[in-house]
Amino acid sequence: MKPVERPLGVYLHIPFCVQKCAYCHFAIDPGRPGDSRRERYLRALTTEIGGAKGGLADTLYFGGGTPSLVPPRQIGELTSTLRSRYTLSDDAEVTLEANPRDLDQRGYAGLLAAGVNRLSLGIQSFNDAVLKEMLRDHTAEDATSAVQAARGAGFKNISMDLILGWPGETRTRFMDGLRRLLDLAPDHVSLYVLETDGKTVVAHRASQGTLNLPDDDLVADLFIEAEDTLAQASIHAYEISNFARSGFESRHNLKYWDDGPFHAFGMAAHGFDHGVRYWNEASFGRYCEAIETRGEARSGERTLLRQERLEEAVMTGLRVRRGIGRDTFRERHGVDVLDHFGEALRPSIDAGLLEVDDSTVRLTRRGVLMSSEVLSAIL
Repeated sequence: MKPVERPLGVYLHIPFCVQKCAYCHFAIDPGRPGDSRRERYLRALTTEIGGAKGGLADTLYFGGGTPSLVPPRQIGELTSTLRSRYTLSDDAEVTLEANPRDLDQRGYAGLLAAGVNRLSLGIQSFNDAVLKEMLRDHTAEDATSAVQAARGAGFKNISMDLILGWPGETRTRFMDGLRRLLDLAPDHVSLYVLETDGKTVVAHRASQGTLNLPDDDLVADLFIEAEDTLAQASIHAYEISNFARSGFESRHNLKYWDDGPFHAFGMAAHGFDHGVRYWNEASFGRYCEAIETRGEARSGERTLLRQERLEEAVMTGLRVRRGIGRDTFRERHGVDVLDHFGEALRPSIDAGLLEVDDSTVRLTRRGVLMSSEVLSAIL
């Protein structure tokens, strides 16, 4: 029997940023865009969407970069263009990432009118000195005002980001920030432990030995304390770094973790559909020129081998707190996850990092803290 096609997710990459943050490793176009530069990119993005094959989609995600640098009217035009190519379900989740300093209540109302119904605010910290070190262009007060303005405009689904483990981290500093975040009643929280690899300012400083990074045990203790504190506020962990009130889990990101299909548009965007991963030109100039000269910007694609599909499905599935459903995995991939990966997973099971029963394989609480080690053993 032919498997039922799952609804697509659609990702639109908006690369503009006022400046590159110290921890950022995403493909961006730094510097506030002038009208001509923004218009050129949006024309290219519209053309690319217009050439898509379409399909049934139930999530749309404006990521970046800083999508809130694009006026709400133009966000609405992009959404309309996408609806002309895709059948977007009536209850579709439409997310836009925003910088706390970019919009006022009128701007947030404009996003709602454009079809956005979920807001992701990049707060990162409530300590102004830390925000300055991060090269963020907003303050803690800007973050508070942004949430109040968005709520005033009518947003009922707001996610907020925090970073844990910034140089000089202390329990007092971090927990004070978490309490200030909870005072704003988020529906969803993304809590990211600072990474010190990749091509970032932080990574460069780490390689030079000039970072005063907190002790790993402190970071682990704070992560557990944060999880407990969020749970007391009815915001529960559903993925390694993500927490939500019941019903407010990110449906779009769950597609990534549930081996679901998604189409992607824009500079450096990556998509996945029917076992094929593809990616676009990675710079502003090459992306726009490719669309203008040949009508599409794909710079590469690869059909995953069966073993690669299985490995990715396990690695993403274990990120979700509910773990991997063994029956679902068998239906999708034709093998039992333990039969196929038992040898690789056995050390983590024996160490108490994974728990297994007849229906599920999942990370334990300790396993979440050591997820990198567990997941790397699969490859």
